[in-house]
Amino acid sequence: MFEREESAVKCPYLYSLILVCGASSVCAAHDLPLALRQVSTTQVEGGVEIVVFDESSRLLHAIGASGRMVFGIDEDGHPILQSTHVFSGTQAWEATSIAIDPLGRGFGVVSWIPDPTDSVPGFAQVIDLESGLPVWQFSIGYHPDCVMFTPDGRYLLAANECEPRATDRAGGITVAELTGINKASDFVGYNEAVTYELTEAHLGPDVDLGVLRIAPGFEETPGVNTEPEYIAATNAGAWVSLQENNGLGYFDLVQRRWTRVQPLGMLSFAFDGSETDGTTLTSGEGFGLLPMPDTIASYTQEGRDYLVMANEGEKSDEHSMRLGDAIEAGLVDAHAVKRLEQSVGDLEASGYDRLFVSTIDGDLDADGDLDVLCPLGGRSVSIMDAQSGRVVWNSGPQIELISGMLFPERYNAGDSRSDRAGPEPEGVAVTMIEGHTLMSIGLERVDAVMLYDITNPFAPELLDVQALSDGCQSPEGLHFFSYDERHFLAVAGEIGGCLTIYEIAPPAHEKPTPDGVGSESR
Repeated sequence: MFEREESAVKCPYLYSLILVCGASSVCAAHDLPLALRQVSTTQVEGGVEIVVFDESSRLLHAIGASGRMVFGIDEDGHPILQSTHVFSGTQAWEATSIAIDPLGRGFGVVSWIPDPTDSVPGFAQVIDLESGLPVWQFSIGYHPDCVMFTPDGRYLLAANECEPRATDRAGGITVAELTGINKASDFVGYNEAVTYELTEAHLGPDVDLGVLRIAPGFEETPGVNTEPEYIAATNAGAWVSLQENNGLGYFDLVQRRWTRVQPLGMLSFAFDGSETDGTTLTSGEGFGLLPMPDTIASYTQEGRDYLVMANEGEKSDEHSMRLGDAIEAGLVDAHAVKRLEQSVGDLEASGYDRLFVSTIDGDLDADGDLDVLCPLGGRSVSIMDAQSGRVVWNSGPQIELISGMLFPERYNAGDSRSDRAGPEPEGVAVTMIEGHTLMSIGLERVDAVMLYDITNPFAPELLDVQALSDGCQSPEGLHFFSYDERHFLAVAGEIGGCLTIYEIAPPAHEKPTPDGVGSESR
């Protein structure tokens, strides 16, 4: 388990000061006061999952259940749907990710997967951004869940989750080198993408997949059990979240090998594991929260690379069980049960008997029972030093504390998700504004977004928290962009069909209200 720097989080608002810094603490004022000011929210049929902005055409491109969508933006920052596109009119294909070329060469790429996802490989569809029409497509491996360009535009990368249906395959990464590609039409005839699975043939020296969370039965073929989820690309390589495996992989683009795999261990802090108690956080003693990150992002600060991880969690029906049932089945060590009762009291009365825990994690002494109870989800955000692999900051109970006070009716989806992974931080985006590195996190089960200054990765500062408009749910894709010298955050709501635009601007000078951070900023 990684060590974690314990550092107070500085916050400009009173509610954050009391909750995070402590009532007797003094929090420094932020020298770049910014908040989220909602500009618009637009209903989109079928919902929106991922959204990106093309600076050259000044258009927003998004994907959702309806396919690929293109939005214009009016002078007030309101998105206007211009066109919708599907991959095939004869077979069901789902768009999973979209990326815009960082060099402004006039193309973007959308990843598509079939139904069922393991029937044929997925495709990268190249879009001419000027016309909005596809010009070419090529295979990028089974179940591509994320596509991403390297910052220098030299490579297009795809994380192939290979989530099994009828056939289980090793997860991997697809690399498409774009040398000689200067415009969208240059892709015509392109078929040079290469997939590197997480198997022995593509692992660097001393890389052992066995350090990851591997399900029973896959000890001899661990690569088949790996499921790459999301990519944080650099010019030299790519970090890939392995959500179900509670870890990270690093693919070196020079060596064309997986040169690191990083287990993420357990997190220990107070959390709410009961779906029936309202906002009540109980000591994390005896528990080890599994981070299991979904979206990740990289940034550089003072010459060092850092990785931001949204520790969403991923429940497995096959390898998880309600705690009460696990105890009844004799899966939990007797000392662990005693320690648990001392911590939370009567399990049924506290509601902790219904908390889902892993049945394959937490056996510290290898005697066949669980010594530490591991809920599937870290309920937090982490920042990792990419060079050392050390987690330098974790938000701990902050998300549940703040969302429980500000949005009690939304807290952990009305508390119905506390027994699973709580607020489920899923989407993350990072940008630079006036020399400060900002991060936004989408809380899938709170229907809210948070804004941090992470310029100092050891002591991030919470700037704002905002709930989505009523009816807008499950923020998934987040994307910062600039337009007419103004800074915005686009938030794609998977459920409720909302595309919400916030402006990153100085906060309204108002006293925080119980249901938000100042009425004007709502």
